[in-house]
Amino acid sequence: MLKRHLLLASVLAGTFAVTACSQQTEEQADAGNTEAAAESAADDAAANTQAAAADAEAAAQNAGAEVADSAETAGAVAAGAAENAGDAIAEGANNAVENTAEAVADGANNVAEGANDVAADAEAKDKVSEEQNY
Repeated sequence: MLKRHLLLASVLAGTFAVTACSQQTEEQADAGNTEAAAESAADDAAANTQAAAADAEAAAQNAGAEVADSAETAGAVAAGAAENAGDAIAEGANNAVENTAEAVADGANNVAEGANDVAADAEAKDKVSEEQNY
């Protein structure tokens, strides 16, 4: 929006510049020399038109360059956001896998302890049975 306003202001300034009269034109008009004043005004208008056109072209180029820069920046931000999202997903997946592996390892340790307890109980019962047999 700002670029559009700057471009519009440049065009308006150019319009006012085209209609501006030089000191020579004003002097000729004040002297009553209408033909010389008209000729000088035409020269002023031609020179001012060229200057205004150059200013408007420069403003348009600057606006275009700023739009291109903004688009490039937006693309870089989007790429960065996508990369960050990918990193977050990978980190979350790694955490989930790590937590699952820990839970499985804890479960395996508990099963092993339980199996050792059962084996110890079975061995104790066998000793008791053997002592009772004799």
